[in-house]
Amino acid sequence: MNKKKSKRLTPTAGILLVCALAVLCVAIVLILGRGNLPQPMDDTSEAPTTTAPSTTKPEPTTDAPLTINNVVTTEPDTTEAPSDSTEPPATSTPTTKQSESTGRIIVDVNRDDWYFIVVNAGREMPEGYVPELKEILGCGKCLDYRVAPHYEEMYYAAKQDGITLTPYSAYRSYERQKNNYNNLTKSYMSQYNLNEADAAKKAATVILPPGTSEHNLGFAMDICGTESSFSGTKEYAWLQQHAHEYGFILRYTAEKQPITGIIPEPWHWRYVGVENAEKIKNSGLCLEEYLDSIGVAY
Repeated sequence: MNKKKSKRLTPTAGILLVCALAVLCVAIVLILGRGNLPQPMDDTSEAPTTTAPSTTKPEPTTDAPLTINNVVTTEPDTTEAPSDSTEPPATSTPTTKQSESTGRIIVDVNRDDWYFIVVNAGREMPEGYVPELKEILGCGKCLDYRVAPHYEEMYYAAKQDGITLTPYSAYRSYERQKNNYNNLTKSYMSQYNLNEADAAKKAATVILPPGTSEHNLGFAMDICGTESSFSGTKEYAWLQQHAHEYGFILRYTAEKQPITGIIPEPWHWRYVGVENAEKIKNSGLCLEEYLDSIGVAY
């Protein structure tokens, strides 16, 4: 039997074959491993985003209008309600200056303890000042907005006791006060044969000059009328017993006329705050005396 001769590779061919196989293996590894390598991101492209549904309630912005008590505002409601406390703040130091035209002291209407503002023949409101007003009981008469709720509360409490505290004269404008004062001055000139200066001085004991009345501040109410006989009524008796419980005091009495300069007015009740009203009533002092006694400047 004839034997076939086996073919042998030459050394050069063997080396080439090994190199080819090696290159092939490297290529296969690179191809298979490429899918696991991170792909480069183009600097101008955006990465894909997957936003989950938000469960947080967005906060309101100050740009969007808010509706508070049916009033549209562009600011959040951060206004605090007037404090029920009627004690004077320890740092309350009202600023005062003197009017060049009248010589009266101009009161500080922006003081923190506003319920202690004192106006009288020697003290007046700043020129052009008009308080923020609120109508009471739907009757068309107004008081300072901080005082009005207390009068209404007192009115309804009296009603439950069978007493009607009819609002007679509440806030008065500067012009109305001026007309009332001038008319009374003219009346006294005629009635008592007085010159204008003396008549005006006498009139000021009944109707204060414009800008110096508690009615101009919106702090006081004339109740049921302006007759001295009011002091003998059941309405007056109820006020004497209960008005301080709602922050009101009888402002002008006969015994304090030398201090207040005003004739007795049993119908005129002024707001000073509940705590202060009780203390003033118990002290027997008028407002000016009481403020002096506790060291509060006015």
